[in-house]
This record gives sequence, C-alpha cells and structure tokens, in this order.
Amino acid sequence: MLIRISAKNAFAYIAALILMASLLAAASPSGRTAFLTLSFLPEVLPNAPIRPLRWVTADPVRQPVEYPNATGYGRADLYLPGEGTEHGAILLFLGVNPAGRDDPRVVGLGNALARAGVVTMIPWSDSMTQRRIAVGEIDNLVFAYQYLLQHARVDPERAGMAGFCVGASLAMVAAQDARISKDVRFINFFGGYFDGTDLIASVAASTRYYPSIDHLGDQGETQPWSPNELTRQVVAAQLIEGVASQQERQVLTELYRGSFPNIKADVDSFSPGARSVYGLLSGPKLADVPALIDGLPAGTLASLRSISPSTRIGDLKARVLIMHDRQDDLVPSEESRRLADSLGPDQVIRYTEFAFFQHVDPTRPVGPLTFLREGAKLYWHLYAVFQEVS
Repeated sequence: MLIRISAKNAFAYIAALILMASLLAAASPSGRTAFLTLSFLPEVLPNAPIRPLRWVTADPVRQPVEYPNATGYGRADLYLPGEGTEHGAILLFLGVNPAGRDDPRVVGLGNALARAGVVTMIPWSDSMTQRRIAVGEIDNLVFAYQYLLQHARVDPERAGMAGFCVGASLAMVAAQDARISKDVRFINFFGGYFDGTDLIASVAASTRYYPSIDHLGDQGETQPWSPNELTRQVVAAQLIEGVASQQERQVLTELYRGSFPNIKADVDSFSPGARSVYGLLSGPKLADVPALIDGLPAGTLASLRSISPSTRIGDLKARVLIMHDRQDDLVPSEESRRLADSLGPDQVIRYTEFAFFQHVDPTRPVGPLTFLREGAKLYWHLYAVFQEVS
C-alpha cells in the first residue's frame, strides 16, 4: 500500500490543485492540459478518495470492435469520449499475461483516458494471455492502428501508441513499420525491453547491466538482479519453443520445471541449439551468456531480432516518452536507458524513472516526501503525454 493520508486532507489537497488548475485552464491551452493532467492523476493512483475528472466530463462509451488483419479479424475494446467530435487517440497494448478485458484497472484506465478526451483502443491477444511473445502481434498492431486512424471520432494528427512491459516493446516495433511509421506521432513506452537478447542475458545470469552485453568489461556496470518468476517463465517458454525437436522441447520443459536435476547423459545428446537453451536456463555467469546466445537456433535468433525495438530503431519517427520502475523485477530499467541512448535528444520528449511503481502499478510503499516527489514526476510525465494528444 502507498502512504495513508486522511480523506479530509486528501480532499483539501486535491481540491486546491483543481482550483489552481481551473484558473490556469481559463487562461491558456497549456492551462487546460494542466487541468486535465491534475484531474487524471487520481484515476491512476490507488485509493484516491475523490475522482474530479468524473465531475466535469460526460460518461465515456466502451465498445467491443473487430478490425481486419492479415489472418481475418482482430479484437479490441474502444473507449470513446462522451462528448465532442474529433479527438486525439492512443492505441494501448498491454503486456504478457495482462489483466482480462473486464479487469477494473483496465476498464478504469480506458474510461479515464476517454474522459480526458482521448479515444483509446486496447487490442486483445490470445498469445499474450498465454504468456507467449508472438512475432505476429506486431503485424496485428499495425492493422489495429490503421483501424484507429480511420475512426470517425479520431483526429489522425493527434494519434500515437502506448504500451506496458512487452506490450510497449511490440508497439514500438510496430511503429517502425513503413505502413504507419509516419502516422505515429508519439509512443509512451512503459517498462518495456529494448533488445531481446539483452533481456535474456539479464534473466539468465540474474544480473542487470549497462550499457549492453556487447560493451561490458571495463566500461560496463553490473549488479545482481532477481527476475520475477513471470519473466523467467516467459523467457524459458520463448527459448524452448524455438528448439526444432519436439522430444528436446519436452525434455527441456521437464528439466526447467524440475529445476534442472542432474541428467548429464540427456543433455549431451541434445542438438547444439538445445544445449544453448539448456545452458541459458541453468543460471550461467554473465560472461558465458554471449556464446550461449550465439548458439541458439537460427529461428530463435531471427525471432528475437523481430521483436526487439533495437533492430530497426533508425526507422522510428515517433516522439518517445519513457517510463520505468527503477527497481523493476520484470524488466530491468537499464533496458529503457539503452533505448533512450539510441535515440536523438530531440526524439525523447521525457524520460522518467520512478520509485513508487512496482513494475507498472504505483503500489510500492514509500514515505510521504518520496510520494510527493514521485507524484510530481508522474504529473509532468502525463502532462507531456496529454500535450501530444491535445
């Protein structure tokens, strides 16, 4: 839980902010953005005693939609503002094992964005709910974004993408696609990875490092890191799935679930690619990881390149906002730092690391001063997002 404040004090504090923002809103367009941002903050912070955005906006409309894609139709939820004609828009993609489409947090976020005047589209993916990262999701996102831009309520000049965790990374890869790259004005990248092989190295060796595995040594910085079990499972499934032999995949799966008991004879009979997978899942030293990654099956390496924003980062034309939990145990924040390093200073609108998030949920226990500082950082980051869609 976050710090506890009385409802009376919280009401007085928020009411004062809303009054100040209302005065600003009457004075300038930037003041209106400030008002929207301050009103939106309680919608994303847990246990907020009041929700002022709901006082001044019409109820949004939630619609399930289907959109054409390369294999038939994709499914999504569309959240429309309750008033007005054309609006800015965001295609929001959730990460692996996302909450269900009726989860109160998901519905609440979609409704809050719509109340703030942003048409919000959230595509749904069977592979992601099964904790699988499928290359095909990238093409699906391209089609979803094209559908969003053509909606009668959307101003295509004020549209962009956002994502959480793996969803952020796949959205960024989709935004590099020539079919939509010129049409994606911005991306809000929250807790994603920049390079798939760097993430695998961190998970395999339980180590976070910077700048990248190719530049370690005298210049690199390393720290012990304990990956979340969900991340371990997703990486293991991704690596095992790339092994050609069904028998080897079954053995690797059983070995992984059994914490790798001593069955040296079976490992010795593996193909070279399967031995590399076994080595990566056995807790290697970081120095041994590059050779193991190089030994992965060619299809796995190609897949990792396809789902990595780093592969074609030069094709990205969107402006980028980056958020990351500094102590993230699903994806180390160094991934976001490497992303920022790869972009020009004019392309990164805002880079923010937080102390009160737990991955993508603002629920890490912090003291009052830290909470206020982190809340101010979140305000300025969201303000920059709303500037893009205003």
